[in-house]
Amino acid sequence: MHRCYVCLAALISVTTIPVSALAEVTAQPATTHTQSRDWADTANDAGFYIDLPALNDTQLMGLIKTCRASLTHREAQITRYLDENRLDAKDALITAILPGGLLYALVRKGNLTHMRTELAEITQEIHELSDDLLAMQVETGELTVAQLQ
Repeated sequence: MHRCYVCLAALISVTTIPVSALAEVTAQPATTHTQSRDWADTANDAGFYIDLPALNDTQLMGLIKTCRASLTHREAQITRYLDENRLDAKDALITAILPGGLLYALVRKGNLTHMRTELAEITQEIHELSDDLLAMQVETGELTVAQLQ
């Protein structure tokens, strides 16, 4: 009976993991997160040497601009969604007439509230990124950036 379970487990593992998927995983080139980067040895105030990624200011500013552009695009999508899906007289009529109208109104209002909070968060992030870009363009000298991996 034990042998039957082992054979069944082997059959399941072979059928659920196709060989082509394994070949794609091993054949993929390294992404930007796993590629080797230039590291700069620096000493902190306590005298410990720390390896920091040596980032180019222009590359960092490009990444910030790309992130800000994607957030601006998402902000436009949410604004368009909020404009198209306002609660109006039709929704009030559905709420009053249909048996599940209150549930319908609750779900619609919840979706709109969620989108408004997401819009506020995105707007705040865009302002922070804009301030960071402005500070990077004004500041002269070296810039130290921490990255969590």
